[in-house]
Amino acid sequence: MDFNIISKSIEAALSRFGCKIIYVYREEHGDPEPGLPVDSLGLHSSLVDALKSYGIRVFYKYQVEAINAIMSGLDTMIVSGTGTGKTEAFLVPIIDYALKSGGDRPIAILVYPTKALSRDQVHRLRILSEGKLGINVAILDGDTPQAERRAIYDNPPHILVTNPDMIHYSLVFSKGMRGLISRARFIVFDEFHLYNGVFGSHIKWIIYRMLKYAENPILVGSGATIGNPEDIGYKIFNRKPIVVYGPKRRRGTAYHYLVDSGRITRWSLAALIASILAKNGLKALVFTDSQQMAELIARIIVKNYSVKVGVHRAGLSAEYRKNIEEAFKRRDLQVVVATPTLEFGLDIGDLDAVIMTGLPRSYSSYIQRAGRAGRRGRIGLIYTILGDDSIEAYFSYSPKEFFEQEIPPSYIESSNSEVAKIHLAAMIAEGLGLSVSSIPQELALALSDLLSRGLVKASRGRVYANLSRVRALLQNSSIRSSGPIVRIFSEEGEIGFRELPMTLFDLYPGAIYYHAGKPYISQKLDLESLRVTVRSLPVEIGYYTRPLYTIDVESIKPIEDRLFGSVKLEYGDLKLTVRVEGYTMREEYSGALISEVQLEKPITWSYWTKGIIGKYPNTGFKTIIEAISSYHALEHTLISASKPVAGLADTDVGGVSYPSGHIIIYDSSPGGNGASKLIFNRIDKIAKVAEEIMANCSCTDGCPKCVYSPYCGNNNKLLSRRGALKLLRSILSKAIPQEEIGEPEGNPIA
Repeated sequence: MDFNIISKSIEAALSRFGCKIIYVYREEHGDPEPGLPVDSLGLHSSLVDALKSYGIRVFYKYQVEAINAIMSGLDTMIVSGTGTGKTEAFLVPIIDYALKSGGDRPIAILVYPTKALSRDQVHRLRILSEGKLGINVAILDGDTPQAERRAIYDNPPHILVTNPDMIHYSLVFSKGMRGLISRARFIVFDEFHLYNGVFGSHIKWIIYRMLKYAENPILVGSGATIGNPEDIGYKIFNRKPIVVYGPKRRRGTAYHYLVDSGRITRWSLAALIASILAKNGLKALVFTDSQQMAELIARIIVKNYSVKVGVHRAGLSAEYRKNIEEAFKRRDLQVVVATPTLEFGLDIGDLDAVIMTGLPRSYSSYIQRAGRAGRRGRIGLIYTILGDDSIEAYFSYSPKEFFEQEIPPSYIESSNSEVAKIHLAAMIAEGLGLSVSSIPQELALALSDLLSRGLVKASRGRVYANLSRVRALLQNSSIRSSGPIVRIFSEEGEIGFRELPMTLFDLYPGAIYYHAGKPYISQKLDLESLRVTVRSLPVEIGYYTRPLYTIDVESIKPIEDRLFGSVKLEYGDLKLTVRVEGYTMREEYSGALISEVQLEKPITWSYWTKGIIGKYPNTGFKTIIEAISSYHALEHTLISASKPVAGLADTDVGGVSYPSGHIIIYDSSPGGNGASKLIFNRIDKIAKVAEEIMANCSCTDGCPKCVYSPYCGNNNKLLSRRGALKLLRSILSKAIPQEEIGEPEGNPIA
């Protein structure tokens, strides 16, 4: 296949819609630096023979460092690019120990972020472990039949493969799982870069609970894109690991194209590029961060280009997603549109191209997604669409800077109250009660909530669990989020789920909701029963919806403060009320506004989270409209500028501004996810990017390339680039004295 011909055909198609390729980056990396022969590390002779028979005669330098560290009993973080041999770096010392020790089993527990990924990796693990060496590998998850579970508990394998969900639930209800953990010498968490935000907070407490049973195991983390491995390793392990670095990038050659979206929506452009690639015999994976946009892109491809396409996202059944993976691997599907569910290492076979509908939530996500194309000796093509977005405009002016970024830091909020509640309840239920004095400080604040809800009861300095209520709590929560789960029902029965607060923005009455390629309309959202009813629509529907909403800050409890220029910022707990009041209808192909609709009865929901509040000065605004337009625009731009500086997704944080000058930036996840704390710590760098975004834009006084946001609750009304730029410069120069924060006043704008 001539990639130059395909590239030119895509360029020609783009030009017809006023689109163009604005930058091409060629990436090429060879093999990692060689280290030592496999027979020079004192490994068991059978393992050395097996490695040689599989063609491994020399370890890479970083593999030698990792193997020696783990064999020396050190907690270790391995950071190396996709396809550079991380698995062998932690698997070799585990197999060596198993061959030499003959001790209790399991020797190691290998934890992968999802059930699908753990099952996907078992085959690869068995190639080296079983066969000639007789090292048993078994998988234990929700799909493992009861007979197999009993066999694993009675006669454990050398290596047990599982996932965090299984451990989380089984620690409470399975004595067998607790027994397996108590005997493990090694506990490995692969794909560690995914343990970020709320998910990372859950993993921290799952590991804490595991270590109550395990007898000082060696902890290992492994990932391709971790910006702060020592720091995040310490926060999650609660033990300081050593860090071993391999090469940052994958092996092979890839071409990265930054594409200006021109006159059509990024969704339509992604569909066009995918169809051209597919019709030229290439296999393409399209990434978007929105579940509903993934469904929309797939619809456009099918309707306009007659290409077979699948959708892979959270909220679809595991069986459905597995069928999509298998069909894609066989090339029965030429195109799959996915959310980050396919960002990490599921085996989907050879992949020629990746299309991203916008810059991902962080540069590490970009590297992960781009790294899926062109492996196994094939050239990879990566197309990233830049549209009406302030950060995309920022990098379109300086595209070289995009590819020279550092990997952003990972972050968690270990004191998330919603996460704490779940794990404290689980810890109390795991044994015959728990001493109040032994509860970690970060979890202790959740105790009063558990007591008031009847999940636990206290007696003589100890607390005891109501097992049936704890079981219900665990079944109705997810370790990938901190909000309650809302079940989605259609005429066909239960079809999926969505977590709060995102349910409010996707499933308000009248919302168009896409599921497995089918359009539905939301009819009733009941927050009491955590249930939403939807009705299927004709496939030909030609529009989508976006919510109109406000967010109000009900209460503020400061934890710490700092100065940002002349503005005092406070970081702490915030109680927010979300109020969805209506929605816009937009044309499916162009994104043009059709109409605005007001709900008969607004949908409201309140929750506590973490966030930042500051009172910004009046720089001589002549009218209240000018003032609030400036505050609102600055709120949008600070959030946008946090993406490259702090590695945040658009949906990690939200914002609200008030006529009184108060601007609040908050974690979108109930209880907090750590994102706003990262903004709090890096606000000075974020401000420099925000200033550059607004100063370089040539619009009259606000546009999508500077201060508009696709997530704005009032459809990007009341925004002033000039006012926000003047405001930002005045506080950075400290031209206006600092004011006390006080209470927000007036009607909020989200």
